[in-house]
Formats: sequence, structure tokens, C-alpha cells
Amino acid sequence: MKILTNGNYVDFEAPIHMDENQLEKFKEFLKHLIGEVEIIDKKEKERFRYFTEGNKIKKWKSEEFILLLDSNLTEEELSKRLDRSGMSVSMQRAQFVPEFISWARSKGYDANKISKTIIEQFLEEKKK
Repeated sequence: MKILTNGNYVDFEAPIHMDENQLEKFKEFLKHLIGEVEIIDKKEKERFRYFTEGNKIKKWKSEEFILLLDSNLTEEELSKRLDRSGMSVSMQRAQFVPEFISWARSKGYDANKISKTIIEQFLEEKKK
């Protein structure tokens, strides 16, 4: 099992199989740890709707990366606008923004004049 964290957010990398007894113990543990816990039965397709397009992983596009650079947009606003989970936005922003800003400065780009072309150049160089 892998647990993903970003700031105060915690997520599991993949679903965890539990029998009824394990689930009850897990719920009691969470209640003890954080208080009220609401269990919602979700279908796998609904749980992963943010992550996939058909049967493929939903890849980030240069237009989406530009939005991650906008410090006026909260992660909640970005999540709605990009139709991605808050955790996905939070983790991608935490990874992409510092790396991109560092790269852009090293190339002499003005942080206030970032275009889709510049982001695509960054993504191409990162592939290599």
C-alpha cells in the first residue's frame, strides 16, 4: 500500500480491499483519529472519473499547466475548471510550478509572459 501526501492532504495510491471486519476497524480508527467519518459507496468508474478518458489516463495538457501557474486560482477553483480531483491539482501544482519556474528563469523567460509554446518547450525538454 502506498499513501500519497501533499501538504495536509492524504490519499491512497489505489483502492484497498477490506473484508467487513477490517472495514469496521478502519472506520473506528479514522473516527478516533479525525472525528466524524462519512462512508459513501462509490462505483469504481465514478471514483476514477477524474483520472481517465475512456480507458486511458487523462494526461495533462499545456493549457492546463498554464492555469496551474495562476496564483489567483485556488486548487478548488482549478479542480472544478479542469474537471480533476483536488488532490490531482494539488499534487500536480506542487510538482510542476517550482520545476517550471526554475527552468523558465534559467532560460531567461519572464514569469509574467508564459505562453503555451514555452510550456510545450519545457515539457519536450523534460521528456529527454
